[in-house]
Amino acid sequence: MSRAACASLAGLGVLSVASDAAWGHAIVQRYDLPVPLWYYLAGAGLVVALTFVVLAAFRRDAAPVPSRSLDISRTWLGRLVAGEVPARILAILAVVVFVFLIVAGLLGTQEDPLANILPAFVWIAWWVGLGFVCALVGNIWPAVNPWAAVPALLPGSPRRGALRRVPSWVGVWPAVFLYLCFAWAELVWPNNTAPASLASVILIYSAVTWAGMARYGVEPWLKCGETFSVVFGLFGRFAPLTRTAQGRLLLRHYGSGLADGRKAPISMVVLVVTLLATVSFDGFLHTPVWARFYAAALHGLYDLGWTHLLGNTGARTLVFTTGLVLAPLCFVALFLGTCRLMAHLESRGGDPRRGATDVASSYFLTLVPIAIAYHLAHYLLLLMIEGQRLYGHISDPFGAGWDLFGTAGVTPDPTVVDARSLWLFSLFVIVAGHVIAVWLAHLAAHRGRGGSAVVAPQLPMLILMVGYTIFSLWIIGQPIVEV
Repeated sequence: MSRAACASLAGLGVLSVASDAAWGHAIVQRYDLPVPLWYYLAGAGLVVALTFVVLAAFRRDAAPVPSRSLDISRTWLGRLVAGEVPARILAILAVVVFVFLIVAGLLGTQEDPLANILPAFVWIAWWVGLGFVCALVGNIWPAVNPWAAVPALLPGSPRRGALRRVPSWVGVWPAVFLYLCFAWAELVWPNNTAPASLASVILIYSAVTWAGMARYGVEPWLKCGETFSVVFGLFGRFAPLTRTAQGRLLLRHYGSGLADGRKAPISMVVLVVTLLATVSFDGFLHTPVWARFYAAALHGLYDLGWTHLLGNTGARTLVFTTGLVLAPLCFVALFLGTCRLMAHLESRGGDPRRGATDVASSYFLTLVPIAIAYHLAHYLLLLMIEGQRLYGHISDPFGAGWDLFGTAGVTPDPTVVDARSLWLFSLFVIVAGHVIAVWLAHLAAHRGRGGSAVVAPQLPMLILMVGYTIFSLWIIGQPIVEV
């Protein structure tokens, strides 16, 4: 196999990811920047660095700002959220929609995956759309989670009491593992838009989830093993609306829910870093650097004779799986290495010596706004263009040729968003996410301390955030801008 052939196959592999996981993941037109791209990258990094300078110079206390929230429990929205009847209706509706989607995946058309509602609903409406809602409005997943709704509707279900206590060492490792499986299905699995295959995988995940609930209880498993409850819960801590354990509905400032200072096990740290790493890897797949790496990897597999053994699809899966595994490992190693350096600087400043994992537990929530910002920037195009397919699926969810409401046959209009608007939106949310992250890191550094002695230990985290600001904008810019 020649290098040219490998390069061509690499291009097909990149396009296959775009079509499998996200259909039209690249914008049709390109945006010619008025100044070179590196100006934007340098400017964004400078804004993040200046945020740190301003906080270090003028903010030396440890109290979160702003920390107050507005209780809106007595409003119609609060009564609706806290009401028992609306909650039960939502639970029933969640189960009905879940069953309907599984039936559509198993019995609907298999020839054209885009004509079946299941792939579009899972990858666009649920993962992308619901992620946007949980981050920008509030975590509604507990109200519409079908895996929690089924035992809630069953009489005698152990909603809170665990049949067996979850061992302390477990942490959220089950959620980490299941999230990696989900990321593999989204980014690597060749059949991730095949309706029947996707429905079968959902049923397997359902069986694992309900087995965990049956063994440990519903609430304990939601906190440690139901990965989307954990992920959407993290997104919801950034959102302005939150519901307390007492059922009160509070309105707060964006990001303030991440400033409570609660420590977490190392498994939660790994989950947050992995969340950031996988969405970054998804964006990296659409860059020329990955295309060249992919071509080189295919050439190496061919020289070893593995291409004949695995086939083209198997070789592609192996390369992409390797990349998906390496991305979280590199991100975790980089984050823990940064935390180790911070711990060293803290000890030199007179603070008690802490390990890298202790520092990571104090700072990991600062990564959540960054992950949300990249989620918004990376998936907005997918939501706005491919999300239009759901309008057509209302009339023909099974792809059987129906036109129940006169919307069948709707095709996405790629002109609903232009490259310039997409670039400016991405630039704004990524910089804003990193600015909020710097503020949260500042609060974490000052928590229990004070004065300028905490400035030096923050510098490694600042460098990491500035570096990722530049890196993430570079990734986002590759399919959009002319450089």
